Amino acid sequence: MIELISRSTRALRSAVAALIGCLAFAAPAHAVNIEVDITVDNSYALFYGTETTATNFVGSDFSWGPAESYVFNLPSDHYIYVVTESDLNVAQGFLGQFTNLDTGYRFHSNSPQWQVTATGRRGLAPYTAAGIAELTGQLVVANAGTNPSGGWVGLTEGPSNGSSPWGTISGIDSAAHWVWYSSNGDPDPTSPGFDHDEYLIFRIAVAATPAPGSVPAPGPFLLLGAGLAALGFSRVRRKR
Repeated sequence: MIELISRSTRALRSAVAALIGCLAFAAPAHAVNIEVDITVDNSYALFYGTETTATNFVGSDFSWGPAESYVFNLPSDHYIYVVTESDLNVAQGFLGQFTNLDTGYRFHSNSPQWQVTATGRRGLAPYTAAGIAELTGQLVVANAGTNPSGGWVGLTEGPSNGSSPWGTISGIDSAAHWVWYSSNGDPDPTSPGFDHDEYLIFRIAVAATPAPGSVPAPGPFLLLGAGLAALGFSRVRRKR
Protein backbone atom coordinates (compact mmCIF):
# COMPACT_ATOMS: atom_id res chain seq x y z
CA MET A 1 0.00 0.00 0.00
CA ILE A 2 2.80 2.38 0.89
CA GLU A 3 4.60 1.62 -2.38
CA LEU A 4 1.46 2.24 -4.44
CA ILE A 5 0.92 5.65 -2.85
CA SER A 6 4.58 6.51 -3.31
CA ARG A 7 4.43 5.72 -7.03
CA SER A 8 1.29 7.78 -7.42
CA THR A 9 2.90 10.68 -5.61
CA ARG A 10 5.92 10.54 -7.88
CA ALA A 11 3.66 10.44 -10.93
CA LEU A 12 1.67 13.39 -9.62
CA ARG A 13 4.81 15.44 -9.04
CA SER A 14 6.13 14.64 -12.50
CA ALA A 15 2.87 15.58 -14.17
CA VAL A 16 2.59 18.86 -12.25
CA ALA A 17 6.17 19.72 -13.19
CA ALA A 18 5.41 19.03 -16.85
CA LEU A 19 2.29 21.22 -16.75
CA ILE A 20 4.18 24.06 -15.11
CA GLY A 21 6.82 23.73 -17.80
CA CYS A 22 4.14 24.03 -20.46
CA LEU A 23 2.85 27.19 -18.81
CA ALA A 24 6.32 28.70 -18.67
CA PHE A 25 7.00 27.97 -22.34
CA ALA A 26 3.54 28.51 -23.80
CA ALA A 27 3.31 28.89 -27.54
CA PRO A 28 2.98 32.45 -28.86
CA ALA A 29 -0.43 33.84 -29.76
CA HIS A 30 -1.79 32.29 -32.93
CA ALA A 31 -2.48 34.34 -36.03
CA VAL A 32 -6.03 35.54 -36.68
CA ASN A 33 -7.34 36.01 -40.22
CA ILE A 34 -9.08 39.39 -40.48
CA GLU A 35 -11.11 41.02 -43.25
CA VAL A 36 -11.37 44.82 -43.06
CA ASP A 37 -13.88 46.86 -45.09
CA ILE A 38 -13.25 50.53 -44.46
CA THR A 39 -13.65 54.10 -45.64
CA VAL A 40 -12.71 57.38 -43.96
CA ASP A 41 -13.63 60.97 -44.77
CA ASN A 42 -11.12 62.06 -45.87
CA SER A 43 -8.07 59.80 -45.51
CA TYR A 44 -6.75 56.86 -43.54
CA ALA A 45 -3.91 54.40 -43.13
CA LEU A 46 -4.35 50.91 -41.71
CA PHE A 47 -1.63 49.40 -39.50
CA TYR A 48 -1.29 46.78 -36.81
CA GLY A 49 1.16 46.12 -34.01
CA THR A 50 1.56 45.66 -30.29
CA GLU A 51 0.24 47.96 -27.58
CA THR A 52 3.42 50.02 -27.76
CA THR A 53 4.78 49.55 -31.28
CA ALA A 54 3.40 49.71 -34.81
CA THR A 55 4.87 46.78 -36.72
CA ASN A 56 3.03 46.43 -40.04
CA PHE A 57 1.50 48.73 -42.65
CA VAL A 58 -1.54 47.27 -44.45
CA GLY A 59 -2.85 50.01 -46.75
CA SER A 60 -4.18 53.56 -47.12
CA ASP A 61 -6.59 55.68 -49.13
CA PHE A 62 -7.37 59.37 -49.60
CA SER A 63 -11.06 59.41 -50.50
CA TRP A 64 -14.23 58.42 -48.65
CA GLY A 65 -15.85 56.85 -51.73
CA PRO A 66 -16.40 53.09 -52.04
CA ALA A 67 -15.03 51.01 -49.20
CA GLU A 68 -11.64 49.35 -49.56
CA SER A 69 -11.28 45.71 -48.50
CA TYR A 70 -8.21 44.07 -46.98
CA VAL A 71 -7.60 40.50 -45.84
CA PHE A 72 -4.57 39.75 -43.69
CA ASN A 73 -3.54 37.84 -40.58
CA LEU A 74 -2.04 39.13 -37.37
CA PRO A 75 -1.22 37.76 -33.92
CA SER A 76 -4.26 37.53 -31.68
CA ASP A 77 -2.54 39.61 -28.98
CA HIS A 78 -2.00 42.59 -31.34
CA TYR A 79 -3.94 45.79 -32.04
CA ILE A 80 -5.46 47.15 -35.24
CA TYR A 81 -4.60 50.84 -35.74
CA VAL A 82 -6.47 53.22 -38.06
CA VAL A 83 -4.80 56.62 -38.63
CA THR A 84 -7.24 59.29 -39.82
CA GLU A 85 -7.36 62.93 -40.88
CA SER A 86 -10.00 65.15 -42.52
CA ASP A 87 -9.92 68.15 -44.85
CA LEU A 88 -12.01 70.24 -42.37
CA ASN A 89 -14.76 70.60 -44.96
CA VAL A 90 -18.46 69.53 -44.67
CA ALA A 91 -17.95 66.34 -42.62
CA GLN A 92 -15.47 63.79 -41.36
CA GLY A 93 -15.77 60.22 -40.14
CA PHE A 94 -14.46 56.66 -39.91
CA LEU A 95 -16.76 53.85 -41.06
CA GLY A 96 -15.87 50.20 -41.19
CA GLN A 97 -16.57 46.57 -40.46
CA PHE A 98 -14.05 43.99 -39.31
CA THR A 99 -14.59 40.25 -39.62
CA ASN A 100 -12.67 37.49 -37.87
CA LEU A 101 -12.61 34.96 -40.70
CA ASP A 102 -11.68 32.14 -38.30
CA THR A 103 -14.77 32.52 -36.09
CA GLY A 104 -17.15 34.57 -38.26
CA TYR A 105 -17.38 37.24 -35.56
CA ARG A 106 -17.91 40.76 -36.94
CA PHE A 107 -17.46 44.10 -35.23
CA HIS A 108 -17.82 47.66 -36.51
CA SER A 109 -16.27 51.09 -36.27
CA ASN A 110 -18.73 51.95 -33.48
CA SER A 111 -18.08 48.85 -31.36
CA PRO A 112 -17.44 49.98 -27.77
CA GLN A 113 -14.02 48.29 -27.59
CA TRP A 114 -12.55 50.95 -29.88
CA GLN A 115 -10.40 53.73 -28.44
CA VAL A 116 -9.11 56.91 -30.09
CA THR A 117 -6.33 59.35 -29.40
CA ALA A 118 -5.72 62.84 -30.81
CA THR A 119 -2.13 63.72 -31.69
CA GLY A 120 -2.53 67.39 -32.60
CA ARG A 121 -0.01 66.77 -35.41
CA ARG A 122 -2.05 67.93 -38.37
CA GLY A 123 -0.46 67.26 -41.76
CA LEU A 124 2.01 64.71 -40.33
CA ALA A 125 -0.16 61.58 -40.47
CA PRO A 126 1.75 58.44 -41.53
CA TYR A 127 0.26 56.94 -44.69
CA THR A 128 2.95 54.48 -45.79
CA ALA A 129 5.24 51.85 -44.30
CA ALA A 130 7.79 54.62 -43.90
CA GLY A 131 5.49 56.14 -41.27
CA ILE A 132 5.76 53.23 -38.81
CA ALA A 133 8.32 55.13 -36.71
CA GLU A 134 6.05 58.22 -36.56
CA LEU A 135 3.07 56.12 -35.51
CA THR A 136 5.09 54.25 -32.89
CA GLY A 137 6.25 57.55 -31.43
CA GLN A 138 2.66 58.70 -31.09
CA LEU A 139 1.63 55.42 -29.47
CA VAL A 140 4.23 56.04 -26.79
CA VAL A 141 2.90 59.55 -26.19
CA ALA A 142 -0.72 58.33 -26.13
CA ASN A 143 0.09 55.54 -23.70
CA ALA A 144 1.72 58.13 -21.43
CA GLY A 145 -1.39 60.33 -21.67
CA THR A 146 0.53 63.45 -22.66
CA ASN A 147 -1.12 64.34 -25.98
CA PRO A 148 -4.11 66.67 -26.67
CA SER A 149 -6.71 64.00 -25.83
CA GLY A 150 -4.93 62.98 -22.65
CA GLY A 151 -4.23 59.50 -23.97
CA TRP A 152 -6.72 56.92 -25.21
CA VAL A 153 -10.40 57.80 -24.86
CA GLY A 154 -13.73 56.53 -26.11
CA LEU A 155 -14.78 57.49 -29.61
CA THR A 156 -17.89 59.57 -30.35
CA GLU A 157 -20.56 57.89 -32.45
CA GLY A 158 -22.25 59.63 -35.35
CA PRO A 159 -24.92 58.51 -37.86
CA SER A 160 -25.27 55.01 -39.29
CA ASN A 161 -24.20 53.88 -42.74
CA GLY A 162 -26.71 55.28 -45.24
CA SER A 163 -26.97 58.69 -43.60
CA SER A 164 -26.31 62.08 -45.19
CA PRO A 165 -23.98 63.41 -46.52
CA TRP A 166 -22.34 60.10 -47.47
CA GLY A 167 -25.30 57.91 -48.36
CA THR A 168 -24.90 54.14 -48.28
CA ILE A 169 -21.37 52.76 -48.53
CA SER A 170 -21.74 49.36 -50.18
CA GLY A 171 -19.92 46.43 -48.63
CA ILE A 172 -20.40 47.74 -45.07
CA ASP A 173 -23.33 46.77 -42.82
CA SER A 174 -26.06 49.23 -41.90
CA ALA A 175 -25.17 48.46 -38.27
CA ALA A 176 -21.88 50.31 -38.74
CA HIS A 177 -21.81 53.98 -37.69
CA TRP A 178 -19.56 56.85 -38.65
CA VAL A 179 -17.36 57.80 -35.69
CA TRP A 180 -14.80 60.45 -34.78
CA TYR A 181 -13.13 62.08 -31.80
CA SER A 182 -14.77 65.13 -30.22
CA SER A 183 -12.28 67.71 -28.97
CA ASN A 184 -14.94 70.24 -27.94
CA GLY A 185 -17.78 68.19 -26.49
CA ASP A 186 -19.76 68.08 -29.74
CA PRO A 187 -22.07 65.02 -29.43
CA ASP A 188 -21.68 64.38 -33.16
CA PRO A 189 -18.23 65.50 -34.33
CA THR A 190 -18.73 64.00 -37.80
CA SER A 191 -20.10 67.37 -38.99
CA PRO A 192 -19.53 70.16 -39.74
CA GLY A 193 -15.89 70.26 -40.85
CA PHE A 194 -13.63 70.93 -37.87
CA ASP A 195 -10.09 70.15 -36.68
CA HIS A 196 -10.56 67.87 -33.68
CA ASP A 197 -6.84 67.86 -32.80
CA GLU A 198 -6.04 65.67 -35.80
CA TYR A 199 -4.48 63.50 -36.93
CA LEU A 200 -6.33 60.81 -34.95
CA ILE A 201 -5.42 57.20 -34.20
CA PHE A 202 -8.14 54.62 -33.57
CA ARG A 203 -7.20 51.28 -32.03
CA ILE A 204 -8.82 48.01 -31.00
CA ALA A 205 -7.28 44.92 -29.42
CA VAL A 206 -7.96 41.81 -31.44
CA ALA A 207 -8.36 39.91 -28.14
CA ALA A 208 -11.19 42.32 -27.16
CA THR A 209 -13.45 41.00 -29.91
CA PRO A 210 -14.39 37.38 -29.10
CA ALA A 211 -17.34 35.75 -30.76
CA PRO A 212 -20.44 36.18 -28.56
CA GLY A 213 -21.26 32.94 -26.73
CA SER A 214 -18.05 31.26 -27.85
CA VAL A 215 -16.38 28.81 -25.51
CA PRO A 216 -12.85 30.00 -24.72
CA ALA A 217 -9.91 27.68 -25.10
CA PRO A 218 -8.91 26.02 -21.82
CA GLY A 219 -6.78 28.40 -19.78
CA PRO A 220 -3.56 27.29 -18.12
CA PHE A 221 -5.13 26.85 -14.70
CA LEU A 222 -8.02 24.87 -16.18
CA LEU A 223 -5.50 22.61 -17.88
CA LEU A 224 -3.62 22.25 -14.62
CA GLY A 225 -6.82 21.36 -12.75
CA ALA A 226 -7.77 18.84 -15.39
CA GLY A 227 -4.36 17.25 -15.12
CA LEU A 228 -4.61 16.98 -11.36
CA ALA A 229 -8.10 15.47 -11.58
CA ALA A 230 -6.92 12.89 -14.08
CA LEU A 231 -4.03 11.96 -11.83
CA GLY A 232 -6.37 11.65 -8.88
CA PHE A 233 -8.53 9.27 -10.86
CA SER A 234 -5.43 7.32 -11.82
CA ARG A 235 -4.44 6.97 -8.17
CA VAL A 236 -7.86 5.59 -7.23
CA ARG A 237 -7.69 3.01 -9.97
CA ARG A 238 -4.22 1.93 -8.94
CA LYS A 239 -5.26 1.56 -5.32
CA ARG A 240 -7.92 -0.88 -6.36
